[in-house]
Order: sequence, then structure tokens, then C-alpha cells
Amino acid sequence: MAGRVVGLDAFGHFQVIFMRVGVLFLSLCGEGLELSSVQSLGLIVVAWFVFYGIVKVLRLERYGVDLHPLFALVKSTRLNSFLLRVGGWRPGFWRALGNMGVVSFLGQVVFLTWMLVQNLFKFVYVPEKASPMMPLIPGVTIRFSNLPWFLAAAGVVILMHELAHGVQCVVAGVRVKSAALLLAVITFGGAVEPDEDDMKAAPLLSSLRIFAFGSFVNLVMGVSLILFFSLWRGTLPLAMGAFLNWLYFISTNLALVNMLPVYPLDGGQMLRAWLSTQEGWMVRGERLVRYGFLALMVSNLVLSLARFGLVPF
Repeated sequence: MAGRVVGLDAFGHFQVIFMRVGVLFLSLCGEGLELSSVQSLGLIVVAWFVFYGIVKVLRLERYGVDLHPLFALVKSTRLNSFLLRVGGWRPGFWRALGNMGVVSFLGQVVFLTWMLVQNLFKFVYVPEKASPMMPLIPGVTIRFSNLPWFLAAAGVVILMHELAHGVQCVVAGVRVKSAALLLAVITFGGAVEPDEDDMKAAPLLSSLRIFAFGSFVNLVMGVSLILFFSLWRGTLPLAMGAFLNWLYFISTNLALVNMLPVYPLDGGQMLRAWLSTQEGWMVRGERLVRYGFLALMVSNLVLSLARFGLVPF
């Protein structure tokens, strides 16, 4: 019970601080203040240091806030009982879906690799046809007018992603120590913290299901929204359309990028788990794969910034 109360208190304190920072951004936007990308980024950094100082002054570490210079984790056990109920409902069904997630891993890696290589080719030979690849930075590459929709959609996507990991942990008999909300200087996210000893003892297929299922759920959500838009796009209210557009965009991008075989992404975790059962050159090949994909992503990002600059959404 103590852990549960601590988690609730930590989230309560954090939500108040986060909402106040959010109100600051939105009020600046509402007053018509035009900020350049550099000014927006500077404001975000200042807001981070304000948040960092508040956590230190109020000693929120005792309420489950794990604070680091560039990011903070707010841990809670409030979702554990929910995960146990959901994961305990028809485990065979969840295992079957988890197997589909493992199979989809290869397809997602092949598809995103093809997209990145094709885009890199365009940058080199037909730059006018290349597509920009941008990091999502609130106030810099995400306009303030779109920020509420982005935050709402990202919250749903991250919640579904982490719940999916947690459900597969329950099915595999891996204890979930806590769920955590991640806040970094220019982004945020979430994480489910499984018991490390249980993860090491889990069979390979169970580990692969755990790592793959978060992105698989996001991918299913994104594909479902494509079908939904094809039927109902013209009849949606403007606000709902904006939210669902961001939900589709974040779901599909998170699903694909997170499956890249680059540690510590889930795809990298899957590759590392599989390689732990192998010997010889395959183990050494993990580093080659990781740096190869990093080079592919960084090349696209650098060329995008050089040609397009920071393109706001």
C-alpha cells in the first residue's frame, strides 16, 4: 500500500508542475508572442531548469521522482492491478497477438529501412523530391497552436504502448515493478519497469513478445485510423480531426522507429535478446547493425536540416 500511495503523490505533484509550465507556453502563444525556433528552444530549456529546481526544493524524490540532469522519471504502481486483470484475461489470446507483434518486427524494419535508404538516395541525386525528417520538439518543430493536440495524442499513444508491454509481462510471468512517466528537456515518454531477474529468466519468445507488443499496438492503432479516415474524414469535427491526425502520425512513427534494431529501442532489445542465444560472429554483428542504422538515421536528419531547416508542423 505504501508504494501505491507514493506513486499517487508523485503523479499528483508532477501534474501540477507540468500543467503550470503548459499554461506558461499557451499563454505566451495566446498573447500573440512570436518566437523563433531558437527562442522557443531556449524557453523550453529554462522551463526544464525551473522544473528541476522545484523538484529539488520540494524534495520530490521521496515521492518517487527519479531526477537526472536531462530527464526525470516519475514512478508509480497505480497501474499494476489493472495490468494483472487485463493480462490474466485469456493469456492465450495475448500470446497470439504477441506472436503477431514479433513477426511484424521484421516487416517494420524492412519497410523503414527502405524508406530511409530511398530518402537518402533522393537527397543525393534528386534533392527536390526528398522528404524532411525532423525531431518533434514542442515550440520548435511543433507549433504552439498544435501543441495541445500533440500532447493529448502523444499521451494516448505512450499509454497504449506501455500498457501493451505491461500486459505481455503479466502473461510471461514477469513482475512489473512500476510504470514511469519520462520527462526530458525537449520531449517526454513513458516506461514500464519489469523485474530484471524475471526478464533474464524468461524464455526468448516471451522476451520478444514483451519488447515487440508496444509498437505492434501502436501500428494497429495507426492502420485502424487510416481505415477510419477513409470512411469518415469529411464528416469529422475540426477538433476531432486534428487530434486523430496527430494520433495517427505519432502512432505510426513511434511504431516504426521504435522497432529499429538500435539499442535501447525495443527493436534493439529484441536483437540483443536473440543474439544472447547465439555465438561467434553474430554477437559481434550487433554493433555493426546498430551503427549502420544510426548512420542511416543521422544522415537523413543532417541532410534534412541542411536543406529544409527546422520545419514546424
